[in-house]
Amino acid sequence: MTTIAAATTPALIAEIPATEDAAYVKLFLRRWDEAWARHDAEAIAALHTDDAVTVNRFGTLVRGRDDLGKALGFLHGVHGPFHNSVFPPLELLIQRSIAPNVQAVQAKWQNPVMRPDGTIDPASINDMIVTFILLKIGNAWRASEVNLVNVEKMDLPFSNPGQRPK
Repeated sequence: MTTIAAATTPALIAEIPATEDAAYVKLFLRRWDEAWARHDAEAIAALHTDDAVTVNRFGTLVRGRDDLGKALGFLHGVHGPFHNSVFPPLELLIQRSIAPNVQAVQAKWQNPVMRPDGTIDPASINDMIVTFILLKIGNAWRASEVNLVNVEKMDLPFSNPGQRPK
């Protein structure tokens, strides 16, 4: 079993709106975490709009909830690379209201390093930033866009604290 430890670097930014939307967005993130912990591809896909677009950390583009469910089913399935992995919870970094019923959310996350052959390196992790564009549909938030990127370590004048090499 691969266990990914949560990083202890401080949050980059915290812009939490003082509205009930903040609580609903946190609920969305919690449901995402719970579905990932159960390796429940169907529950993860259900958190997305029908026409959702996801770009993973390798640049793979997946369009639509159905295709996303198939991709997640492979990743979390019995023979998938994430099947025995344990992931830390998402850590909210930024939440901004873009328009009524539209939120842009960035969260810190960690995933195992995936090799080019699709297997994972259980001893190595990637620090990541996940960007969600969430749409409020009824009383629930659904991901319309998801973009996952690896955080590359660099020491430049504009680098964020969690991005700097240790």
